[in-house]
This record gives sequence, structure tokens and C-alpha cells, in this order.
Amino acid sequence: MNKYFLLSFVLLALLFSCSKDEKELFPDLRMAVTDKVSTVAVNTEKTFAVNIADGKTLSNEWILNEVVVGKETSYTFKPTLAGDYTLVYKGSNHLGSFSYTYQINVPVPVIEPGANSSKYISRVFEYLPAPGQHINQATVGSPEQAQKLVGSIANSVSLGGFGGYIIFGFDHSVKNQEGADFGVYGNPFTPSFHFSEPGIVMVSQDKNGNGLPDDEWFELAGSEYSKATTIKNYEITYTNPKAAANVTWTDNQGKSGEVINISRGARNYYPLFAANQDKITFKGTLLPSTLSTSGLITNAPFEWGYTDSYSSGDDYATKGYNSFDLSWAVDKDGKKITLKTVDFIKVYTAQNVNAGALGEISTDIKGAVDLSIK
Repeated sequence: MNKYFLLSFVLLALLFSCSKDEKELFPDLRMAVTDKVSTVAVNTEKTFAVNIADGKTLSNEWILNEVVVGKETSYTFKPTLAGDYTLVYKGSNHLGSFSYTYQINVPVPVIEPGANSSKYISRVFEYLPAPGQHINQATVGSPEQAQKLVGSIANSVSLGGFGGYIIFGFDHSVKNQEGADFGVYGNPFTPSFHFSEPGIVMVSQDKNGNGLPDDEWFELAGSEYSKATTIKNYEITYTNPKAAANVTWTDNQGKSGEVINISRGARNYYPLFAANQDKITFKGTLLPSTLSTSGLITNAPFEWGYTDSYSSGDDYATKGYNSFDLSWAVDKDGKKITLKTVDFIKVYTAQNVNAGALGEISTDIKGAVDLSIK
């Protein structure tokens, strides 16, 4: 009897000891996508998921660039903007936690040139000039005239005073190659009677893939960009006189003035096709005046990096256009930016100068050319 009792006690002790040693373990997890580095195109989907073994339940978190975006066992990533993304999965319960990190590259959409691609402008997206002597003239200062830049370098459109701009693109992405990448045509006068009307050029990529110039802009920094005489973040506001009269302006430097109406009352210089018919504001980089009124009125060009400028450093005399290199691109803080391609180009008048009897300095543009296409 004692033997049986002792044997039963030993068996119970062994059974109790075994159950005590069997610890509950954190579940085995398997990621459906195991590659930690991947590429996903803009506006396309890729699903990431976790498989949890043993029927266990976990608290799930998907974290995209440090923001929680999901709490299920799967997450569908659909980027609306090119860039680099970090996606982290975290699973946890009272027994522990698990994490898995993905690096996802979403490249900027690129439209490759085809056999029939044009080297000239294929689309004018926006034309909004500042007030000026040619504005509201059908043949040089109207939206209809701006559209004539498509496929041609034979027509001309005025951008008016400081800040007036035009935005255009080609039927393909412009690639950043060795040396100059594209050219912009203007109509500056030769050194025998120097009269340039310099415009700054900006570029943008179609990072959201919607075909519209609504992404970040980068200035192509020309010869004057870093000089003390150049004013960054300049802002000017013009007021519509609602008559054929001088157009008044004020700026963020505490100055004010007028765009002088030299047409003897022929028309209003304020763009009558602008959305706001009371006031209009432009922002950008202001280049210093190069005006001389000693003898003939002249306006000297800058060395390189601006359009409608008879630049010696750009060899305008030989080429007939100003050249631009995408490697000059800088962001709003002046930091150099590497762009492999661009899809949109913006040109705006970069001086705020009254040239007396010749009117305001206003950049003219006749077209543009992708220098990689012959």
C-alpha cells in the first residue's frame, strides 16, 4: 500500500513539474513579403502582410515614415508621391514583440522621348504676366499668344514686370545629362545696343504623376544667385487701376512705385485675364538692376543662367538661346538638389526696373528646346 502511495506521489510530482516547465511562447510570425527593399511605382498598390501561426492574436501596427497607418494583419501601400519610404510592421502581445522593416523606393515617373518626340514645347500650362506695356495685346501679351509657343520658336510672349511667368513642358521628361540640358529663346539686343530683360528659370518634377505642374519648384541658380545684390524671397503686389493708367505696386522691402503707362492711354496694363482683378502678388528672386540711362538707355545682360539675356558666358551670340543645366538646381533654402529628370519649366521676369521711355523691364520668351533631341 505504501509502495503504491509513493509511486502515485512521484507520478503526480513529475506531472506537475512538466506542466510548470511548459511556458507559453510568443507565436511564430512570417512576413508575406520577405524582401526588405522594394520599388513601387507612383499610384500603384503593393500589399504587405504578416502570417501569425498557432491561431494567436496580436496587436498589429504598420508605421509609414513614423506615422501609424494601419492596425490589421495586412497593409496596402499606394504612394501618391515619389520618394523614399520606411514601412515598419510591429506585432506584440503580453509575451513579447516582433518587428520587420521595409525600405521602399518610389521613383519619379519618367516619360521617355519617343521616335516622334518634339524638341520644342508641347504644352503651355499657365501664363500669368505681371502688369506691363505689352500685356493685354493680342499679339504679344495674351493667353492665346502664349499657346503659340507650342511647337515653335517663331512667336513671342511678354511676361510683364517682376514676377510675371509662364509654365510649359515637353512631350517627354527632360534628362539631366552632361552640360546644358535645354535652352530658352528670348529676344535680347546685341552689344551694340545692349538691352536684355533677364528671366529666372525654375524646374519641377511630376512626383505625383498627375501630369500637372503642382509639385515643388527648384530654381536654376545663375551667375547672380549667391551675390549680395540679389534678394531672395522678394514679394511684390500690383494693384489694378481699372483704367489705362499707371499700375501701382508695393513690395516686402518697404518700397513702392508704379509700372508707368507709356501707351498714352491705349489700354490697361494689368492682366485682364488674371483671376484676381483687384490685386496680384508675385514672389521670387529679385536680380539687381543693370539699367544705364547715360546716353542710350541700355540694360546689360548677366554672365550666365538667365533667359532673354545676351550673355557672353552663355555664348548667346552663337546659339541664339540661353542654355540651362539641371545641375544648377537649388531648393527654397539654397541647398543643391540632384534631379535626374524634370517635367515642367517656369520662366519669370527677374528685375523690377523702370526703363523710362522704354517702359518696364519685362522678360520675353519665344520658345524652348530640349538639347538632347536633335
